[in-house]
Amino acid sequence: MILVGRYASPFVRRVGVSLQWLGVPYEHRVLSTAKDVEAIRAFNPMAKVPVLVLGDGEHLVDSSAILDSVLETIPGQRLLPASGRERLRILQVCAVTTNALDKAIQIIYEPLKRPPEKVHEPFLDSLRGQVSAGLAMLEGIATRGGLPGGDGSTLADITVAVGWRFLTRTMPQVADKMEFPHLAGLSARCEPLAAFMACQPEA
Repeated sequence: MILVGRYASPFVRRVGVSLQWLGVPYEHRVLSTAKDVEAIRAFNPMAKVPVLVLGDGEHLVDSSAILDSVLETIPGQRLLPASGRERLRILQVCAVTTNALDKAIQIIYEPLKRPPEKVHEPFLDSLRGQVSAGLAMLEGIATRGGLPGGDGSTLADITVAVGWRFLTRTMPQVADKMEFPHLAGLSARCEPLAAFMACQPEA
């Protein structure tokens, strides 16, 4: 397997951490969407990461689809149940997190892709509000014990911990550990684990 993309992307990193957690071997192809667009297009014509190249040459895209495809091939894995209420709960936590991350990335790209006079601050404020709302939803889940982290982590814990690390690096004014102490605590329990340590975000 080949995982394409940088761990600086939370979507690439959640796949990498999950593969590490499961003990699935892979090669990491460190390509940047900012500097290596043509190289990434060779794996995904849309030039988006992550891409997971399977042993038979098939190219999988989108972190959620990649993880679902990999997890269904591993009997007895505990990151995501095959069915039932717990599967739904985990997928919903992942969906809230990835949606918040999508909005955060829009915030990052908006001033980079437009001339300064074209950047619409009310739009950015709206996106920040969506990220904050997502974090508040996740903080509520964590407060109720729904994100224990540590050795008992599920795909929900991994996704939220990876997302929190990304947001504290890129939007510390929104991802405030004083406002979201349970998310900060989850991160503190997860980041020292071997699977996380093996997938450190690039500078």
